[in-house]
Amino acid sequence: MKKIEQKTLNFIDQKNLINKGDKVLIALSGGPDSVFLLYFLFKYKTKLKIDLGAMHINHRLRGTDSDTDQKFCKSLCKKYKVNYYTKNRNVKAFALKNKISIEEAGREIRYKELKLAARKYGYKKIATAHNSTDNTETTLLNLFKGTGIDGISGIPFSRGNIIRPILCIKKNDIVKYLDNNKINYRVDTSNLNNDYERNFIRNKILPLIKENINPNFEESIFRSSEIFKDIKKLINDRFDDSVNKIIKSKKNKLKILLNSDFSANKRNLSFLIKKSVYEKFEEELNFKNINDIISLTEKRIGQKVDLPGKLIAQKERGMIIINNKTKKTENVLLTVKP
Repeated sequence: MKKIEQKTLNFIDQKNLINKGDKVLIALSGGPDSVFLLYFLFKYKTKLKIDLGAMHINHRLRGTDSDTDQKFCKSLCKKYKVNYYTKNRNVKAFALKNKISIEEAGREIRYKELKLAARKYGYKKIATAHNSTDNTETTLLNLFKGTGIDGISGIPFSRGNIIRPILCIKKNDIVKYLDNNKINYRVDTSNLNNDYERNFIRNKILPLIKENINPNFEESIFRSSEIFKDIKKLINDRFDDSVNKIIKSKKNKLKILLNSDFSANKRNLSFLIKKSVYEKFEEELNFKNINDIISLTEKRIGQKVDLPGKLIAQKERGMIIINNKTKKTENVLLTVKP
């Protein structure tokens, strides 16, 4: 057994990512990471006692290259006798319509389609091919944007039914493994475009850090991320009682009551709002977002602030309402004591 395979198996076991009898749907782009994930889970599916399927989303961003990716994924799944599902979505049009970035639009569409397919076809887990290098890039991006401990904790190894079995493996090690084993994969040339924030970090910043400061920077970041995840869990456990007293969760909204318990927790207000909004809407708020929300308590009725994704905060009489811009039924209510 190769070292990279043993490391991945150990990680899956340590984090309890896969259980006997799980049906796992793989997010398959055709790139080296997802091809490795498919090959690895196929190779060890008997050992892990799992059933596999794979889904490819054609983003229609790269013309014939996107279509070739789609055909490649279909052929790969046929080779390994893995159930294959696919969807064509116009990511650029979705981004323009919703006034979000191409990256954000692609991510939103991918997870939506994967979750829909998992429910429809009975898959218990969705496996994405995020790796240690992705974690490093994400951690740096979040650090630069001031997202707090959630951000510098990096990519979670699991969230709900989404698992990331190869989060412990570096991109370079994945590519070497595939090349050594003569396993084909697709190369997305858009990853060389430094107009995207993540690509700028990948192609410009990381090489300089490795060359001039720490050649093992990715391993260092991964270890730090694991430590911050443990610290975040301790903080969450510490404030669970406070959250339950201040924040009331409804079907499509949260009520954050500014009562005596709220006043007693003013120092922790940023953490509580950030945590609650993420858990309900899966949107990361940064330091500025939180301050913008809190500042509305001192402003006149009708004042608004934009938040990440499709959320907007507005001051109303006795409350601040955070609505989904496209679905007014999805909201967060912050009730302000008169």
